[in-house]
Amino acid sequence: MDVYRTSESNFLTLLENIASNRELFVPADDHGEIAYKNWDDLGQSSVQFPKNRIGTPPKVFFFPPKEEVSTFPSDKGGPERNKRAVFGLKACDLSAFKVLDRVFLDEEFVDPFYAIRRHDTLLISSDCYQVSDTCFCNKVGGQPYPEERGFDLNVTKTPDFEDLIVEFNPDSLEAQEIYEKNSDLFEPANEKTLEKRTAFRTSREEKLDEQNSFFEVSEDVSDIPPDDPMWRDFAEKCVECGACNLSCPTCHCFQLYEKEEGSSVSRNKVWDSCNFKGYSRVAGGANPMESLESRVRNRFYDKFGRIYENHGFYGCTGCGRCIDGCMGDIDMRDVLKEVTVENKN
Repeated sequence: MDVYRTSESNFLTLLENIASNRELFVPADDHGEIAYKNWDDLGQSSVQFPKNRIGTPPKVFFFPPKEEVSTFPSDKGGPERNKRAVFGLKACDLSAFKVLDRVFLDEEFVDPFYAIRRHDTLLISSDCYQVSDTCFCNKVGGQPYPEERGFDLNVTKTPDFEDLIVEFNPDSLEAQEIYEKNSDLFEPANEKTLEKRTAFRTSREEKLDEQNSFFEVSEDVSDIPPDDPMWRDFAEKCVECGACNLSCPTCHCFQLYEKEEGSSVSRNKVWDSCNFKGYSRVAGGANPMESLESRVRNRFYDKFGRIYENHGFYGCTGCGRCIDGCMGDIDMRDVLKEVTVENKN
C-alpha cells in the first residue's frame, strides 16, 4: 500500500512543486466561502483544507458552463492542451466521474474537449473531515473517503493526528512519478497510523448513518406516475431556478447555439437544465414535459432510475449541493423518503 505520512508544511511544498509544471487549483477563502483558486494567485498560507465538499462542482474543470467548440469558416483546431491539477476533491466528486465519463467518453461518441481535460488533469482528493448536514453519500453507495481509487493522490487529516496521511495511487504513473521526485517529504505510514485513519473514517461513516437514518433510496421512481400528487406537491415549491442542476456534479445536459461576429460564426456549448420549460420543447412547439411536476419527476427518475437501470450505479453522489442551493427549500432526501412511502402503499 502506497500510504505515507507527512507534515502539513511538507504537503504544501509538494503542492508548490506540482504547481511548477502544471496549473494548480486549490481551495481558498472567497469572501467567507471556500472556492477553487489558482495557486499562482495565492500564497501557501492561503490554501485551505476543506472539511467537506466545496460548493462549486468539479465538473467546471472538465465541462465548463460555456465554451466555444468550433468556428467557421476557419476552425480553431480543437481544444488546447493544458496540464492541470485540482486539490480538494472529495469522494462524492470522484464518484461523479463515473457518470460524466460514461456520457462524454462513450466508445462511439467521445467529447474531445472533455477527454483532453480529463487526461491532462491530476486529481488530488481528501477525506471529509466533517460531515455536512446535507450529505448522504452513504445512501447511494458512497462513503466520506475515496474507497475506489479514482484519485491520483488522496489526503487524510484527522483531529488527533498532527501529520497528514497521503496515499499515492499505484495505478497512476503520474502519482508515482510525483512521489519519486518528492520522496524526501514523506515517510511510510506504520500500522498505528493506518489504524488512526481507519478509526477516523469509521467515525465519519457513523455520523452519516445517524443523520440519514430517516430515509432509504429506491430505484423504483418510475413506478410513481407523473400525475401522482406527490410530484405536484414538490413542484409547487420549485421556483425553476435550475440551481439543483447547475450545482450538481453529475448533471451534464447542454445546448449548442451559434453566434455571428462579422464574417465568422462560432458554435458554443452551454449548460442546460431539465427543470427549464424550454428544455424539452421540440420543433413545432410540442413539449412532452410541459408541466413542472413532470420535469421534477424526470430529474429524480434520471438520477435514481434511468441511470441505475442502464449502468448499475446512481446518477447522484449524495453530495447535497442541490439541497444547499435550492431556493424552494426542497430536500432531495425528503423526496426519496416519499418515493419509498408511495411504493409501499
